[in-house]
Amino acid sequence: MATNQTYIDAFIPQGKKDDACVNCGVCLQKCPVMKMGKAESREEFQRLLRGEDTKRVLNECTFCYSCNTFCPQGLRPYNLIMERIVEKNRKSGTGIPETLDYMMTGKNESGYFFDSYKKLPAEDQTVLDKWSEVPPKSADVLFVGCVGRTFPRRLENSKALAGLAKFGPRDACCGEIPHRFGDYEYFSDLVERTRSTLVQLKTDRLVCYCGSCSNYLGNIWPKDHGVDLPFAVISLYQWLWEKYSAGELPIVRKFSKEIAISDSCYTSELGEGFYNAVRGLHEAAGMKTVELSNNRENSLCCGFAAGIRNNYDQTQVGTEAKKKIDQITATGMKEVSVNCPGCWAGIGGVAKTLGTELKVRFAISDILWAFGDDAPKT
Repeated sequence: MATNQTYIDAFIPQGKKDDACVNCGVCLQKCPVMKMGKAESREEFQRLLRGEDTKRVLNECTFCYSCNTFCPQGLRPYNLIMERIVEKNRKSGTGIPETLDYMMTGKNESGYFFDSYKKLPAEDQTVLDKWSEVPPKSADVLFVGCVGRTFPRRLENSKALAGLAKFGPRDACCGEIPHRFGDYEYFSDLVERTRSTLVQLKTDRLVCYCGSCSNYLGNIWPKDHGVDLPFAVISLYQWLWEKYSAGELPIVRKFSKEIAISDSCYTSELGEGFYNAVRGLHEAAGMKTVELSNNRENSLCCGFAAGIRNNYDQTQVGTEAKKKIDQITATGMKEVSVNCPGCWAGIGGVAKTLGTELKVRFAISDILWAFGDDAPKT
């Protein structure tokens, strides 16, 4: 499989004919945001194919991956749309804002995560140093990405995860942020660097603490970039559900409540196994889940990726997040469980700005608490 150099290289996957797209418009008709009619969808997609400006897509798309799920030809329309939004921003002379550049792990000596790690106490630095060393051969290894490395002792001392070897060098990153915001060149560099680090592992499965890492290492890297890893990639939710279902990891504490459940946009790439594991773990932990009107592969985006629209107009994030918050509010629930750190920060921040009383829970923290961890229930 050849490494792809642009987004559009991945629109038609290897093995498909160049004319595989029949411009049926189904991806835009089923889009949870735009919901176009057949005629409009075909006209808009034809504009995308020709590289022409669109009437709606580039102004309304939230870059949520759902279109990949709906394409009847097995193509990857997300990548075509990304290519066109990058071209549009480039023509306008708009570069990636410094605030987004700062979020990209390892692009500069100073970056959000690097600077966060430097501020951690000595005990946490010791854990990060340990995670930089390749662990002994193990059937499963927990990969701790950028976010998880900001609270290393919590994961290192986790009772539920005690049986998992852990690996998470400070500069290893799945590349989601540069990929979602149009810096394909740096994304490529980051993949090359992180892959060379990960292939040192002697394992059958890489268990990803973060859902974004699960998606990128297990789906985006091989399907869209042409880079495979020599082991299977699964999410921590799936690993925990597997161990719980087999009776190997018991629930020791339970909640007793109802809670709305919000699927992140990339979970459409992870599929039913992921959805079922997340919901099964909530129920096992005593949380009755209430679905949003848009859920699973039809889920709305939290707004994070919409920040690439309109020449990186970051107000677009709040616009899309409010749609999600409105759906959460419509359930009557005062709490919502999210499985993505971006959703946790984004929905939580916008909810606070809007003055709502909504509490946004980071699902994995609650679930690990139910398995016996002392992690804070936030």
